[in-house]
Parts: sequence; C-alpha cells; structure tokens
Amino acid sequence: MKFIERMPNLITFLNVLFGFAAVASLIRHAQGYGGGPVQAAWFIVVAAVLDAMDGKLARALGRQSRFGMELDALSDAISFGLAPSALLYTMHFSGWAHRGPIWALLGFLVASMPLIFGTFRLARFNAEVGMEDKKSKYFAGLPIPAAAGLIASYVLFCNDILERVWTPGLLPLTLLASLLMVSRVSFEGMPYFSLRQGGRNLTRLTLFVLVMVSILFLQSMALFPAAMIYLVMSLVKHLRQQSEEEHQNEREWGDNAR
Repeated sequence: MKFIERMPNLITFLNVLFGFAAVASLIRHAQGYGGGPVQAAWFIVVAAVLDAMDGKLARALGRQSRFGMELDALSDAISFGLAPSALLYTMHFSGWAHRGPIWALLGFLVASMPLIFGTFRLARFNAEVGMEDKKSKYFAGLPIPAAAGLIASYVLFCNDILERVWTPGLLPLTLLASLLMVSRVSFEGMPYFSLRQGGRNLTRLTLFVLVMVSILFLQSMALFPAAMIYLVMSLVKHLRQQSEEEHQNEREWGDNAR
C-alpha cells in the first residue's frame, strides 16, 4: 500500500532521470559515443509524459502535498529547463562562437532562455499556487513541459521530414517558447478524465484522445503540429478575450460618462 502511495513521487524521479538522460545523451554524442539531439529530444518527450502522469496519479490517490509540488518543480527545472537548453546549445547555438566572442556569448544566452525563463515560471507558479484556484483549468503562461515539448517535437519533426534539423527555425522557436512561459496568456490544462464535468470538458477530452491516437500512429510527425495547434488556439483565444474585455470597459466607461 505504501508503495502505491509513493508512486507519484517515484514517477517524478523517473521524470528527472529522463531529463538527465537527455543531457547525458548530448554529452555522449559530443564525445563520439552515440546518443545525440534526436535521442535527447525523445527523452524530453518521455519526461513530459511522466510529468503529466505523476500529478494525475497524486490527485487520484489523494496524495497531493507540498513536498510533491516542490519535488515536481525541481524535476521540471532539469527535464524541461536544463535539458532543452543543453539540446539547443549543443545542436546549434554553440556554433555561434565561430563568429567571435560576442556571438559566443549571445549564443550561450539564447540557449539558456528555456532554463532561465522556465525556472522563473516554476517559481511564480509555486508562489501563486496558494492564491489561485487549485481547480482552475487554465495556466497563466505556457507550462514549462509544454515549452520543452515544443522544442523537442520540432527537432523530431524536422528529423523525420528533412532528416536534419532546420536550424533557422530554432531562434524564433526558442524566443517564442521562453517569452510565453513568463507571459500571462491563459493556456488550457489537461482535461479531466471524467464524463461528469460538462460539455466543455468532454470536448477537450475528445480532442485530447484524438491527439493521443494521432501521436500513437504518426509519432513524431504529429507531435509538433499538435503543439503548434495548441499554441495558436491559446493565443487566438487570449487575444479574443482581451478584445472583449476592452469593448466591455469602453461600454462601462461610456455608461458612466452619461
């Protein structure tokens, strides 16, 4: 029974283990012992799946705790902060050093953005979790596993389509993922695995299942398109909500001015 109760934390440890495996794979590749960016990207994807599992399992078992939350944040900083930054640096941005010392520094700083911005995102979430609705279906800012998944899935998608990574896309993708993490744009969380949560949750659950089935059959070919659709839909919804709020404020201001 105690083993089952500890399962969420054990899954979190597996998450961080795969995060380290991603970094180790990049080091082995640099030393000429196999591994490489594609393997590291898959390790990050596996870590993201484990991260989704540990929270769901903890809630199902009623084992949510402050310790588990802090452990999850520390693990995420490695698997979805350090690992993607190491992936970006070894794969592309370290090459900027050939242009001179200033470019070398710029490459280092750009590659470090997922780690720095992601760590900030985790600290902000932990600081605000007591003030926010714990049952909220939305996240303020792109969750760090989603940002890491976006970068990793891009590497896998390019490898399948082009048999290499299209490096010009890495800079805008890194900036986009990093800035969205520290933004206040609302991103939908995982749907509840229940048919009793209403029609909206049922729609989200259906879409989630369809995406998972697509990934099961198409694997890395479906990961990046699914991540981009999630991103675009969230941004469009946020802009629409902002526009509606502005119109509402204008109407209220006009009513008060009469």
